[in-house]
Amino acid sequence: MNNQVCENHEKCPIFSGALKGKEMTGQSYRKQFCEAGMDGKNKCKRYMVKQKVGSCPPNLLPNSLKSVEQIINEFSI
Repeated sequence: MNNQVCENHEKCPIFSGALKGKEMTGQSYRKQFCEAGMDGKNKCKRYMVKQKVGSCPPNLLPNSLKSVEQIINEFSI
């Protein structure tokens, strides 16, 4: 697999859930977060939360304004 592409992108639930039917937004998110190497991963709240605690809320968007700690506390993950 291309190391520039997030290893979670193929199974990321936001594309089949929160962004389902929003192809333009999904494509934009994929380019900005999933396919942007470490720069994208370091901006993606989904990736950062999963790295810290092993999972993340299925509807969490990568550009959430909440901090990683707020997300973890709010969703008790």
